[in-house]
Amino acid sequence: MTLPFLEKVLQVLAQGGFSATYKYAVLLGLIDLCVEAGHPPTSITTAQLARRVVELYWPQVRPFPATRGVLRQNRGSLGKIAELILAYRQSCPDLISPPRLAPTAPAGFEALLANVEWKLVEMPLPRLQRVGGGEERFIYEINWQEGVPEGRFRRYRHGDGSAFDNRILFQPGAAESLVAFSAVIRPLVQQQWSVMVRSMNGLREAELDAFLFGVERIALGALQRPLRALQGGRCFYCAGPLTTGPSEVDHFLPWSRYPDDGLDNLVLAHDSCNLKKLHFLADLDFGRRWHQRSLDDSSRLDAIAGATRWARDRERSFGVVASVYQGVPDGVRLWCGGDRLRRVDVGDLSEVHGFGRSLLSPQKAG
Repeated sequence: MTLPFLEKVLQVLAQGGFSATYKYAVLLGLIDLCVEAGHPPTSITTAQLARRVVELYWPQVRPFPATRGVLRQNRGSLGKIAELILAYRQSCPDLISPPRLAPTAPAGFEALLANVEWKLVEMPLPRLQRVGGGEERFIYEINWQEGVPEGRFRRYRHGDGSAFDNRILFQPGAAESLVAFSAVIRPLVQQQWSVMVRSMNGLREAELDAFLFGVERIALGALQRPLRALQGGRCFYCAGPLTTGPSEVDHFLPWSRYPDDGLDNLVLAHDSCNLKKLHFLADLDFGRRWHQRSLDDSSRLDAIAGATRWARDRERSFGVVASVYQGVPDGVRLWCGGDRLRRVDVGDLSEVHGFGRSLLSPQKAG
C-alpha cells in the first residue's frame, strides 16, 4: 500500500494509449473484485472479471436520453463488448439487472459471459500495464500473451482446464493497494471514462456521468412495495411507520462508497432518514440488524428477487461491506440516526469480517 503504486496507476491512465473504454472497465472490475472479497485476494479469474465487466456496461448500453441512441465505447463504433451486452439486453427486455447466479440466468447469459471473457483475454488484459512503449506488470501477472489462440480459450471454456490458465495473479501488495486507494482511483477512472465517451459521441451534457455510473432510481421504485412488506411497514433506520411520510429505497452501503445494487444492500427508509444518512456509513447496530435481516429473511428476499427479477448475491454484499468498514481510518464517525454521529476507533472495526460473527457480537464501548 504505497504511493508509488498509485503513481503508476496514474501513469497508466495518462499514457496507457486508450482507444476504447475496455481498460477502464478492467481497472474498475479489478478494484471491485478485490473489495468484494472481504479481504485482498491473491488472484481472481478472467471469468470473474467478465461477469463484473458485464455489470459495469449493463446500464451504459441503454439509450442515452439526449441522443436516444446507445453511446459509442470505441472510436468509430459501439465496441464489441457493448454490442454483445446490448444484444443480450434486447433479447431479455424485462431483465432489469444482469443475473448474478448462473443457474437462474435466462438462456444465453453464459454465452454472453464467455464471449466477453474472450474479448478481455484477447485485448485489454495483456495491454493494460503498457506505458510509453514499455510494460511493467505492477498490478497483476497473467500466463498468456497478446495473440493467444482463441481455440485454446474455447477448449478451456468447454472444460479442458489444461488448455488455458485463466488466473489473474496479483503482484504482492497490489490487491491491498487497490482496496486502500479505491476511493481515489475509482473517481479518476470514471472521470476519464466519461471524458472518452463524451469525446467519441460529441457530447457536452453534464448528466453524462450520472448516466454512465449512477443508479437507476426509477428501477428502484419496483422494490418499494415488497420491501415495505418485508420490513413490516416500518423504516429500516428509525423503525417508525412508513405511512408518516414519503419513503425511498436506500443503499445501506452508500452508492458513493461502492455501487452495489444487490437486493441485500437495499432497504426502505423515510426520505428524512435517507437524507440524514446521506453518504455516511451506518453505525454497527444498524449493521447487525442489516446482516440479520439477510439471514433471517433469506427465503423472502429470494422470493422478492424472483418476482422482480432483481439481482441478489448476499455473500458479495457481505464482502463489500466488510472491506469498506475495515478500511475506514481511525476516528471515523458513523451515522446513528437523525443528526447523531458516533466516533469509533479502529478497535471497534478491526474484527469486521463479512458482517458475520464479529458484527453480531457485542459492540465495544466507544
